[in-house]
Amino acid sequence: MRKLQVRAGLFLSFFLCMKAGFCVNAQESVFEKDGGVYMIQSAQDMRTLALLVNGNKEVEPGVPAHNASYRLTRDIDLSAYCKGETGWEPIGCGSDAGEEETREFNGTFDGENHVVTGLYINLPYGEDQGLFGTRSYLPEGRESMEYQDSGCTVIKNLYIKDCDITGGMNVGGVMGGMAITSGLGNGGDLYIENCHVTGKIVGFDSTGGITGAASAVENCSFTGTVKAYSAMGGIAGIAYYICGCAVHADIEGEFERTGGGDAGGIGGVAVCVRDSYMTGSVTGTDCLGGITGRGSCLTGCYARAKVTGDNDTGELLGRSQDFRLDEASLPEGASGDVGIQNCLTGGEDITDFQEFLEGAKEAGLDVWFGATDYARPILAWEKDSRFGYTVTVTVQEGDSLWNLANEIYGDGYFWTQIYEANQERIGRDANLIVPEMDLEITVNASQADYASKGDIWEQEKVFLEEGKERGIAQTVLKSAYRRLLADDLWGGVVWRWQGALEDSHRQISDWLIDDLDGNGQTDMVVMAGEGSLFVPGEIWLYWNDEPPYILKDETVYYEDRFCFGTSFWEEPFMADLDNDGNLELLFAVGNGGNGGPGGRNNCLFRRVGNEWVECLEELPNDYKEWGAADTGLSVYVKCIGVNRYEAYFPYLDERIEFDGWNVREIGENEYGRAGGANVRGFFDFESVKYEGKNALKCREYLSGEGGNAHGVGQAVFILVWDDNGICRVADWWVEGNN
Repeated sequence: MRKLQVRAGLFLSFFLCMKAGFCVNAQESVFEKDGGVYMIQSAQDMRTLALLVNGNKEVEPGVPAHNASYRLTRDIDLSAYCKGETGWEPIGCGSDAGEEETREFNGTFDGENHVVTGLYINLPYGEDQGLFGTRSYLPEGRESMEYQDSGCTVIKNLYIKDCDITGGMNVGGVMGGMAITSGLGNGGDLYIENCHVTGKIVGFDSTGGITGAASAVENCSFTGTVKAYSAMGGIAGIAYYICGCAVHADIEGEFERTGGGDAGGIGGVAVCVRDSYMTGSVTGTDCLGGITGRGSCLTGCYARAKVTGDNDTGELLGRSQDFRLDEASLPEGASGDVGIQNCLTGGEDITDFQEFLEGAKEAGLDVWFGATDYARPILAWEKDSRFGYTVTVTVQEGDSLWNLANEIYGDGYFWTQIYEANQERIGRDANLIVPEMDLEITVNASQADYASKGDIWEQEKVFLEEGKERGIAQTVLKSAYRRLLADDLWGGVVWRWQGALEDSHRQISDWLIDDLDGNGQTDMVVMAGEGSLFVPGEIWLYWNDEPPYILKDETVYYEDRFCFGTSFWEEPFMADLDNDGNLELLFAVGNGGNGGPGGRNNCLFRRVGNEWVECLEELPNDYKEWGAADTGLSVYVKCIGVNRYEAYFPYLDERIEFDGWNVREIGENEYGRAGGANVRGFFDFESVKYEGKNALKCREYLSGEGGNAHGVGQAVFILVWDDNGICRVADWWVEGNN
């Protein structure tokens, strides 16, 4: 059955490769290059990489795709390529017995700390399942380009969020694994560094949160559930060396198949584990440990895990065992000698808390960080993790949730989040926390930093109240606000306010939550400013679960005096305005009555690849300085009688008479300037049909010189893009008292 699936996949890969124009005989690289590294810039590129590797293709002439080096340049969502019953096809799907083609990934991949979402696989009997599939020890004559001497595969700096993977042998979030057995006799060269996964991993054998089997895994983390028949771990099912890793998970052996052996919080079977920790639970039958089920050497590790099994169970190590490593070389600092040194458990301590930290310092290792005096340490790299971190705090006499939140987050208002996460332990009364009670406190990637940059809880309160008035569900609002925190809207920019409001703080100026493109997914546009008026700031777009996109950044304030600290004069909306099959995004910002610096600012963006490109210049200029050439949408008004006016539109050299809304002393036979005092720009955007084409309908206030914003009437324009992409005024009229 597997052979049929693989061969069908190869046929599809070949067909798609030919259709996309890349194959062995291609004359140029499939991907853009930075030196000798190929850039993966979208989910489609990642899918293309899988097709190339699994089809035994070249990424450019003379360069086999499976041996090359790649770098991810942005966050991506793979859900579009994970549909159907089986989901994602791993990069490096492996080979069947007797086949000569190489379908392993033997190159390098640098995720550059970007996040992959939407990863789904459902092949209960499929081997080598993960974002990447497998690599194999390179036999003589099949050398890797970059690693000709070492022949190793490296995957690093990658985040995988909320994955759902089900496979058979060798299953992991990052990579299924390499050719290795629980006897650890085959050797191999797979190194995984600084990779982090959340989600659910299910396999039969050799199953881990990061990988099923690898040579070495360093500075990685997993949060979620791992379930398998045998050889399962929060980090790796089988590994020679695991260092600096963290796990918050439930590791479950499958009892119903009389299995569940070799299970550990970090590794199922691991020779050497150093400077790592696990919180959660481990259940199974035989050889179960909070750190590893079977292993030789544990140094500088701790576990706060509930370990439940039949035979050979331990809070750190299930069964101590010597391994023959004739064909494998451990990384520097690792040891195959049996022994446990400087380790701490949740039950009977092998070392006490302070001795544990001092032991790491004595070894010259600055790997641990204490969030508070009474919190179990986390690994130092976790403070900068995009997934945040979780600490276990033991309550002391006199502690309160407010004090703990203030100490960990830098803001006591976070006490409600601590309470919600620990309500089952604390009970109904948030004040009833007692000494020696353990609390799990999770810090999002940006929360601690953001707490010091403004009163976020007051902003959340305002955000939720305003959203309620707009009729938006609280669940939607809270989810949107959590995303603002996670994406670090406030902490990732440097806004240099140069004026009287030096004590101002960053705040949300305005926002819109709506299904902008009509596809059933909630989108959001957020404007944040450094104060309340003429300030720097940013406008962010959250579209179709893609990573947030900065439409406007602080530079436009300094260059164009763009007004961030006010509101959307017109709510953002999307439509295919130019009839090319793609959506455009249009909105205007302004400062209430006076329009901000220079009035309202209109913004038109077009989607080009992965970018949103501003193309306001496509629109006829909506405002001209007095005396400038009349090439835009400027309309002039003169009084021709009592409350009777004439509008002149130089763009089309046309005039319209109308009765005004209000009596205005403009002066007979003198044209006043359209737009009124400090008001510019058109408004009331609407997508309409005009002569069978999509068109943009908009308005502009008409007033005489010195008149107010509401003036004597409104000019209405129909803008249509022609076949050459030129936007023209197809029709116009005036609405007054006619």
